[in-house]
Amino acid sequence: MVGVETAKPVLWELSPGDWEKWMHQMEEPSYRAQQVWQWLWHRGVASPQLMTDLPVSLRRKLEESFDHSEPTLLHMSESRDGTRKLLWLMPKGGQVETVWIPHSQRYTVCVSSQVGCSLNCRFCATGQLGLERQLTGYEIFLQVYAVKYRLGLPVTHVVFMGMGEPLLNYTSLIEAIEGLTTRLGMSARRLTVSTVGIPKGIRRLADRKEPFELAFSLHSAIPHKRQMLIPLAAHIPLEEIREALVTYCQKRMEWVTLEYVLLKGVNDGREDAQALRRFVAPPLRAKVNLIEYNPVPGLSFEPSPRMEAFREELLREGLIATIRRSRGADISAGCGQLARHIR
Repeated sequence: MVGVETAKPVLWELSPGDWEKWMHQMEEPSYRAQQVWQWLWHRGVASPQLMTDLPVSLRRKLEESFDHSEPTLLHMSESRDGTRKLLWLMPKGGQVETVWIPHSQRYTVCVSSQVGCSLNCRFCATGQLGLERQLTGYEIFLQVYAVKYRLGLPVTHVVFMGMGEPLLNYTSLIEAIEGLTTRLGMSARRLTVSTVGIPKGIRRLADRKEPFELAFSLHSAIPHKRQMLIPLAAHIPLEEIREALVTYCQKRMEWVTLEYVLLKGVNDGREDAQALRRFVAPPLRAKVNLIEYNPVPGLSFEPSPRMEAFREELLREGLIATIRRSRGADISAGCGQLARHIR
């Protein structure tokens, strides 16, 4: 009978306790576990052969025992504003895009949580791809690891706003958050999870202790308009999402951000501003982040020329409203543009 080859355990998933147990099994001193941890997470070295203060025999054991595959960089584009879009082949297959965004002293990595996306939002290029598979937790945080250690770029913030819906890959999302905080040493306050509105997932996030931020992709507070933009909205009533957001605010004593892509003649009128005012009413505590639309080839939507005027309307309604200027649009790295197009 031909034996079935068993996949190696993934080196990225081991905790300090796991390393100590493994070293004990290998009859190695316990301090070797800390040495490996330092190489991986403080020096950014994953290949056992490069862990030069370990004995050659231990390096060989590590090489034979663990899978230490990393994302493979297939292409990198650089925008006029310094933004970089990175196309990766992931360790378990499939291609995703990550975006590195420099702005003043802030360096944000926008990570993908799925290969493709199943939600098919009408104005978004990623939604046209369909869903190919879920990313594992370590594949999500390895995007940040690769930006930091393989490309040598600074990282201060991470947003889960790339390809895919994070709350439809909840377990991997939490594993990625834990990896970023416990392995890469990032503060959870510098992490933002963005969702198109999955009530069950929002309620689960409300029970988490990490102080990450939550952004909800609203795009219209008028139900029939939102359903036109986001097909999922036909199955999840806006009021149900609002109730989940209220739960989040109350349990965590925090505000949420409402992401709102402003589309010409679609969601930029007076009635839209008034609907937003009704949506953002106590006990919901939220600020509105207006986003410039980045045109997508083949789609008929256009950016609204009323960005400033609409913001003023929201301010008059008593809302907190800011404008997020698009970055990286010239290389298709802006919001809603990630579709593995090389530019």
